[in-house]
Amino acid sequence: MSEFEGWIKWLEPGYLLWKPEDPGYERPAYRDWTEEEDEPKYSPEQELALLDKQILASDGFDIDFTHFRCVFNYHLAYLDSHEFVDEPETTRDLLERLSRKALDDYNQESRTQFEFVKVVKANFHFCCAIMFLITFEVVDPYDNLIKLFQTRVRHAEDIVTEYVFCRPKPNQGVECIGVKNNDGKDVQTNVKEQEIGVGASICHKE
Repeated sequence: MSEFEGWIKWLEPGYLLWKPEDPGYERPAYRDWTEEEDEPKYSPEQELALLDKQILASDGFDIDFTHFRCVFNYHLAYLDSHEFVDEPETTRDLLERLSRKALDDYNQESRTQFEFVKVVKANFHFCCAIMFLITFEVVDPYDNLIKLFQTRVRHAEDIVTEYVFCRPKPNQGVECIGVKNNDGKDVQTNVKEQEIGVGASICHKE
């Protein structure tokens, strides 16, 4: 029997793990309320609805955890922790390795030359491994500007590393070309070349 493909093909919805009153509850480090506050900002049902809205809007990459009292299946990765690695390596080191490899594969497939800069943030959830949703910065050789990329990677150390996709972040308000502009061509010329098979990768301005 082949491996269950839903882990990589499905966008996992949010679901509740613990409410503040549950036994075993641990306060999330990113929580922005204090014990002195009389009322939570949202009910558990409202928090879950807000989480699902953000998951659907961003494919799980952009989630504001600061308003959540409850603990859900999606989590924020702390880049300077050792949660997924042994010291002295950090989570940032692991995510940078995964991002660099994802970008290398993307560049090879798309015939582009984006250069990795740094990991910006990452969310994760469990899926018979860990599904990382990583946002990272690249330099676009077309204009030497910083752009945002995203990669989704299913990873378990020494067991599996599966690169689900890598892409320019959608709707970031800039064009991602990925090839050097050495011949004086404008952006539209490069877009036309990409349409007929010359390497370029475009994320259109909304």
